[in-house]
Amino acid sequence: MIVLRLKPPSEMLIRRLVPILMIVVGGCTVQSSISNHYLTAEQLWTEKKYPAAVSEFDYVVKEAPNSAIGLQALWRASMTRELFLGESEEALKGFDLFLERAGSSDLAPQAQLEMGEIYFSKLAFYQKAIEHYQKLLDQKKFSHDEESKFVYRIARSYFLTNQIRKSQEWYELGLKNYSDSPVVSKIKYDLASTWYALGETDKAAYSKALKLYQDLKELVKPNDHRLYVQCIFGEASTLEEMEEFDKAFGLFQSIENDYPAPNVIKVRMHRLSERMRKKRK
Repeated sequence: MIVLRLKPPSEMLIRRLVPILMIVVGGCTVQSSISNHYLTAEQLWTEKKYPAAVSEFDYVVKEAPNSAIGLQALWRASMTRELFLGESEEALKGFDLFLERAGSSDLAPQAQLEMGEIYFSKLAFYQKAIEHYQKLLDQKKFSHDEESKFVYRIARSYFLTNQIRKSQEWYELGLKNYSDSPVVSKIKYDLASTWYALGETDKAAYSKALKLYQDLKELVKPNDHRLYVQCIFGEASTLEEMEEFDKAFGLFQSIENDYPAPNVIKVRMHRLSERMRKKRK
């Protein structure tokens, strides 16, 4: 009997790679040839020869699809494709197949999380992400913090597909139900930006955006300078749309040296100067 233990490549990946990192293989449980292919795959993986490792994992999956070693190989191949090879669509198919074959395993929720990550972050399949995360919310199997992330990503996906009202509704839901979550600052900031976007057709929306930017600005000022600057930019942009040009100009000027794209501030200030000049005529 051979007991194989693997170390994850970094602390950042430990929770995603570690759940299934010990297996038992040998002639008494699977064919020795399949075991040898799996062991070869793991050796190639530790040597960072990821394409070759995935090829060996795939062989094991093909030859022993529903066995314990076959399921582990499927998991390892899918994770490797996602994290190291950039083969997101193939990884997605692998996780989907894993759920089909091992939907009751302890790793099923992690596979669902990985699929959401691919839909949202890797492939930008936002409609798929919306449908996927709504299903995960319906399952009620995930933690409060994980659910808050699902709600945030649903709202963000709606925004990125230009479904602004739906986005606003989901951000409001997130703010109401997950006010203590780690993503609450993102929810507040993006909700402000959503109200700002709605201001094109609903002028009253600018006031809501302005209040959210101002409230969040004071909240994050002590510990998140980047977000603090972004809030000031949003506040200034909103004030400009509300034709409070002097206030907007002063705010843009206050972050001229802190904003990550200084030329953007210069352009906005120049435009404001022109608008103020025309207004005074």
